[in-house]
Amino acid sequence: MRLLALSDIHHNLVAVRKLRASETNSFDVIVVAGDIGSASADEFFRILSTFKCPVFYVFGNWDHELGYRKFYGDNCHLIHSNVVTVGDLHFTGFSGCPTNWGKNPIARRIFSNVRKTDIAQLRLAKSSILELNRESVQRAIRNASVDPHKCVVVTHERLARLSDEIPGALLHLFGHIHRFSDQIYKGTRYVDVAALDRPVPVRPRAKKRWTMEDCRNVNAGNYVTIEISSSRAISAQCVYMRREYPEWLPLEDTRVLATDWIPEEKRWANPSRMPAE
Repeated sequence: MRLLALSDIHHNLVAVRKLRASETNSFDVIVVAGDIGSASADEFFRILSTFKCPVFYVFGNWDHELGYRKFYGDNCHLIHSNVVTVGDLHFTGFSGCPTNWGKNPIARRIFSNVRKTDIAQLRLAKSSILELNRESVQRAIRNASVDPHKCVVVTHERLARLSDEIPGALLHLFGHIHRFSDQIYKGTRYVDVAALDRPVPVRPRAKKRWTMEDCRNVNAGNYVTIEISSSRAISAQCVYMRREYPEWLPLEDTRVLATDWIPEEKRWANPSRMPAE
């Protein structure tokens, strides 16, 4: 089975269209580990739906305004506290994180009984919310009667104590800290799919004297492609989007961004550049 995994989009639909233009319809599943951007979700899922395969997603702290019953298309499935199966793999997870739980049902129920001015209560509530969400995933797997060794667990932030709740889980996909990593712990593969949204400022190569008004941005984020064999062997590859263009040079100081994209990428600001569904 071939997966495409991404996270931390932060409303950057230009980066999403750049990804789409770079990849063919060669995936069995697309996994989104949150931080889509509340205002961009409809168009985001429209773009991913053109891959013609299931899209499994959870919400992150940038998605705090999104409801859990919103319909984004037949291929798009929120896997919050439930299990969806493709082939012999089972996908599950939960939405939100301690940074912002958004409309996570467990968080809303607990916070409704906590005084916002009581710091001790708030700290206890945040700990309880995380624990109860972990348990909700464990319960979903148990209720679905599926093998944890065939489960892909998706959350926005890395899930601590996963080996306690779901011992032997096959794969854990997450984002949030914007740094790719690939590790194995107690038999589970942990892959931080990092961030699709990573604009980098560049200046015109041919211009010796330039100002920030001459500069533009390049989308230099990443996503991950994952191959899972029938024997459950996993191969994960971090794919960095093209960031080098002949007419442009990256700035040494990347803390200040330009106000627009380079022309080579600005074309993806137009939704009509995308394939029809």
